[in-house]
Amino acid sequence: MSKKQNKVEKTEVRVIPYDPKWTVLFAEEAYSIRNAISEIVSSIEHFGSTSVPGLDAKPIVDILVGTQSGARHTDAHIQALAKLNYEFLGEDGRRPGRFFFQKRELNHFNISIVPFDGDLWRDNILFRDYLRTHPEEVCFYASIKKAAEQISPNSLLGYQNYKRSFVEEMKERARVWHNNSGH
Repeated sequence: MSKKQNKVEKTEVRVIPYDPKWTVLFAEEAYSIRNAISEIVSSIEHFGSTSVPGLDAKPIVDILVGTQSGARHTDAHIQALAKLNYEFLGEDGRRPGRFFFQKRELNHFNISIVPFDGDLWRDNILFRDYLRTHPEEVCFYASIKKAAEQISPNSLLGYQNYKRSFVEEMKERARVWHNNSGH
């Protein structure tokens, strides 16, 4: 098992009620990230559960960094983020093209670096926007997250695996919503 896999597998899972400070934490952190790696950044967005008002979430602010067309992160970018106390965990094996960083201090952050307006960018923004406009889905998703936490309190992979089919179904509903609403 690699260092990254071991770290993910042995992570305690804790889902807490939505906290409005997550939006502020995102804004402050996004500012620092943009300054550190501005030459490759096209856009930075708050995504994941902490970006959806009212949604229970793990208290980790997820940050999506979209890179400019053709831009790739380099060792210099990894070092610039390391100066902000981010650990580079490599490319996500399930999502090629997604490069993952994490910071675990008083506040916890994850950065996903992906091509701006590529499939990974669009899917994550669409999923977030769908949840923001469908409160009934937020309630149902929160119940799934709580069940996943109960079943896998010490395994992030178990937590993610429990949610996976529901999330995929919701992504499909989000695509239908997007296509039918003219977004």
